[in-house]
Amino acid sequence: MLTPTETVLVLLPALAANGSPVLLGHRGTPIDGGRRFIDGRPLLGPGKTWEGLALGTLYGSIVALLLASLTCRPLILWGGIAASLGALIGDMLAAFIKRRLGLERGAPAPVLDQLDFYSGALLLLYTLGLVVDPLTAVLLAPAVFMLHRATNIAANKLRLKQVPW
Repeated sequence: MLTPTETVLVLLPALAANGSPVLLGHRGTPIDGGRRFIDGRPLLGPGKTWEGLALGTLYGSIVALLLASLTCRPLILWGGIAASLGALIGDMLAAFIKRRLGLERGAPAPVLDQLDFYSGALLLLYTLGLVVDPLTAVLLAPAVFMLHRATNIAANKLRLKQVPW
């Protein structure tokens, strides 16, 4: 089980991974290729791109490498890369859910919008045997929620995002 400190260090790259695709400015090749699900709605939508996935993975991996170098802990590198990928998968899963609910790209889905990446990171870490203490995960969730909210408001004011959520 990861210690609380290890948990924070492994999850910081996930925050970088989740926030970095916005730097592409709404450009890229949609992961779903424009395909639609059986309900006729987009599978994920145009906001989930291969370029965003690559950039998020790269940024998260760089943060993981820096943190692992500072702490001399390879676990932080591999866990941070896994958490980054999990965060991006969690975000895509949330897009899938939002499309099933009939929500268009950019429509708000409170809590889902703020904690999708966090949940995805935790689940992938768990799948790989890097278990986060449940109490630590619960205690970090409000901080992640507020940090996500604050960074999205800032990205909206900087015109990097069309909506503040």
